Amino acid sequence: MGTARRDHFNGYAGGPPLSSTDAAENFAPVSRVRWLAVVMTVILSGLATRLYFLQVIGGTDFRKKADSNRSRLIRSIAPRGVITDSDGVSLVNNTTQFTVFVDPEELPSDPQEREDVLDRLAPLVRLPADDLTELKDKTGTQNTPLGITAKQARRSKHRSRSAVAVAKGVSMHVLSAIDENEWRLPGVLKAVDPVRRYAKGKLAAHLLGYIGPVTENDLNKSETEERGYKSGDFIGKDGIEKSYDRLLNGTEGGTIYEIDARGRRKRSLNEFPPTVGATLKLTLERQVQVAAENGLRGRIGAAVAVDPRTGAVLAMASAPTFDPNILARRPLLARTWKAINDPKTAPMMNRAISAAEPPGSTFKIVTSAAALGSGKLNEHDGVYCRGGISFGKYFKRCHGRHGSVSLNGALAQSCDTYYYQAGRMVGPDVIARWADMFGIGKDSGIDLPHESEGRMPTPAWKKVMAPKFGNPDNGWYPGDTANISIGQGDIISTPLQIAQLSAAIANGGTLYQPYVVGSAVDINRKTVYNAKPRVFSKLPLSPKHIQSIAKGLRAVVTSGTSRVAAIPGVAVAGKSGTAEKKSRKTGQDTTLAWFTCYAPFEKPEIAVCVLLYSDAKGRNLHGGEDAAPIARAMIQAHLARKKNPILTASAP
Repeated sequence: MGTARRDHFNGYAGGPPLSSTDAAENFAPVSRVRWLAVVMTVILSGLATRLYFLQVIGGTDFRKKADSNRSRLIRSIAPRGVITDSDGVSLVNNTTQFTVFVDPEELPSDPQEREDVLDRLAPLVRLPADDLTELKDKTGTQNTPLGITAKQARRSKHRSRSAVAVAKGVSMHVLSAIDENEWRLPGVLKAVDPVRRYAKGKLAAHLLGYIGPVTENDLNKSETEERGYKSGDFIGKDGIEKSYDRLLNGTEGGTIYEIDARGRRKRSLNEFPPTVGATLKLTLERQVQVAAENGLRGRIGAAVAVDPRTGAVLAMASAPTFDPNILARRPLLARTWKAINDPKTAPMMNRAISAAEPPGSTFKIVTSAAALGSGKLNEHDGVYCRGGISFGKYFKRCHGRHGSVSLNGALAQSCDTYYYQAGRMVGPDVIARWADMFGIGKDSGIDLPHESEGRMPTPAWKKVMAPKFGNPDNGWYPGDTANISIGQGDIISTPLQIAQLSAAIANGGTLYQPYVVGSAVDINRKTVYNAKPRVFSKLPLSPKHIQSIAKGLRAVVTSGTSRVAAIPGVAVAGKSGTAEKKSRKTGQDTTLAWFTCYAPFEKPEIAVCVLLYSDAKGRNLHGGEDAAPIARAMIQAHLARKKNPILTASAP
């Protein structure tokens, strides 16, 4: 039995025993089959996983890539939204122009042939040699985006193979020449593009702003990418065009073409039209704007009008000005850009919100409020003016000898002596606190870019800032308090901020946040934006004190320094100011003429501020004589518009 069992385990039962070599040879085929099965299982599993990834997980993406290899999207630029005045009259709209493009994808693949196409195109569109060289860079191997050098493109994440604009606003003659040579110009395309049109030319240029080509810096901003901008597009650069670009910018459209193996278009597969941007309706009263710009013509200055009941901006003008139509088209000549960027006159600067200057006697409105509100003076307290007041060994002069004056007479005659004394009694920190409540030294919150905060100096401010301005003496002296009390010294403010002073007194003590866009509707007439008055601050002044200041401002026009502002049948209240400014570069003094007012006195509807700079001849100006007539014309335009809305709607 034992032997039989051993035989059974060593070989076949009853058969001869197997050697170890024979056993290994019998097991080898079985082992190879098993390993082969394992390998095949792994390979098939990998293939199955890959197929699952390609067809299920990545199927959509790969289908898109496959489609892109046989189709191409040609963009259609969306027209920007229209901008109207408060009457619905179009101020900014769009027209069309023919544009010639070069599509790098459709140019010949051979570098020399690509260059030959561009060389043939250049004389047809009168492309300068420098521009031709730049075009070759953009459409060559680097495909540099418009406005970016090849070197910049190598570092940029915004490389693009989209069509590059070669010439805009081309004539039918040029288009015909391109058509005649079409077979010699593969990759050269023609399209009808929208172009921005500022219907009234220079009117309200600083308020409306302008557009310009997207820069690489623009493209690096997430909001620019979200709005669909690409190299070569135009974007809002200033004014309303910039502040409301998100609403004005439309949604691009396009046409999808089927292309052959060589990248040439065969037929249109699908087309979707662009969507125009929203229409903005401004609070601007065009007639008041015209009056302001007519008054500023040939001068350097600014004018602004607001509705004291809401904060709505009725007019905003700055001089000298510019025509934004120049910036809406390309090419822009270097000499043209240099002219509108003249640093001496700064035509593109919106002085109504960006020019911060010493406000002169218009600031006496703030000092009056500080004196009354702090209880240091009442409207009946008198100060004797003998032509000035002593501060230690120094004598601060007044522009006249007014005798005994109270608040009403001090405002009417703009008596510096009264305000020197008021400032000394109140102190600089209290004056600064009231200036802050009136909005001096801070942003107003207006919906326009590049607003200056202005500045309200205090002892603490001077201690830190005087050395930075090159003054080693950072102490605060009685003379400093005297200066800020009459709107001189280191205090600076913008015309908009001074208009807000009048508006706050006119409406009984409320400072509203100014705004220029009243509403916006999309292409389906659905309201997408609607402005509402927002309170900026409320003055802690009693109605009695506000009325006392208001009466003084009324006396300015009836019997004081600004009688030229009077309008027959309309009660006007205002305050003039004349300030001096010394240029740090030249050391030359510049006279600043201010005037701010509101009307009608009983039920105010409009508050105005006008600022003028002395002319090139250095002629001295006076707010009550030079600036007041412009403000008067603006008020008259507002009242005429209200009286005859149909007649004034057709005004230029």
